[in-house]
Amino acid sequence: MATRMMLFAVAALLTPPLAAASLPDPTALPKSLSSAVAGTAPEETGLAWVRVNGRHSIAWYGGTTVKLGDQVEGGRVTAIREDHIVISGKGGRRTVYLLDHTIRTQSRAQRPPAR
Repeated sequence: MATRMMLFAVAALLTPPLAAASLPDPTALPKSLSSAVAGTAPEETGLAWVRVNGRHSIAWYGGTTVKLGDQVEGGRVTAIREDHIVISGKGGRRTVYLLDHTIRTQSRAQRPPAR
């Protein structure tokens, strides 16, 4: 009986654990972010989230973080609000909303007169 227990203990020490081999790598990128899995870099469009904190507000737009004054798609981020960001440029002003995935554009000619 003691010999059998000793053989079992030695076999257990020499056999690699199967559960550890099947665990995912905790340092690997998620499949949704891995360009090797998709074949190309992931395309993020639209506004994913915002963090409003006065002049230190940031948002996730177009696959990267943006803050007030950053250049984005031919314009600058001029406002970050709870549910949208505003991008102003030569072509006018665009408002990009969270969860809506639509962009509302207001050209310079359509702006109401300044008071």
